[in-house]
Amino acid sequence: MDEPQIIDSRIPAPDTKSWYAYIWQEQQQSPNRLEDAAKFLASMISISLTIFLAVGKTAFENIARHGPVKVAVVLWLVSLLFSFFVLFPWRYRFVSESIQSIKAMHQKVVRVKRVLLILSLVLFLAALTLLAVLFLFTS
Repeated sequence: MDEPQIIDSRIPAPDTKSWYAYIWQEQQQSPNRLEDAAKFLASMISISLTIFLAVGKTAFENIARHGPVKVAVVLWLVSLLFSFFVLFPWRYRFVSESIQSIKAMHQKVVRVKRVLLILSLVLFLAALTLLAVLFLFTS
């Protein structure tokens, strides 16, 4: 018979358990953090769009008839829509008696919210960049 294999182990550091609990808690809170970021982004989009429409309107009057300004405003509004979609309480299917199903649903929630938030940010930055270029380089 083979002899049993001896495995060396060490006692984990005293704070190991608390770090695992912290990581576990942070993973559970990730949808809330994404929603908070979406709220902040929606506020930034709304404020900057308001400033553009109120203060910057006169600066863009000469080029307002051009398509790029209209494209930028549409990008801005779609960006705002995506940031609101992050906050929308979508229905996700899961089996309440199954931890695996709940975990899978949680991962899907995080993935969907993250994608929507990234899309919103990219569209907002594209609109902002387009308007900045138009403002700076169009006479």
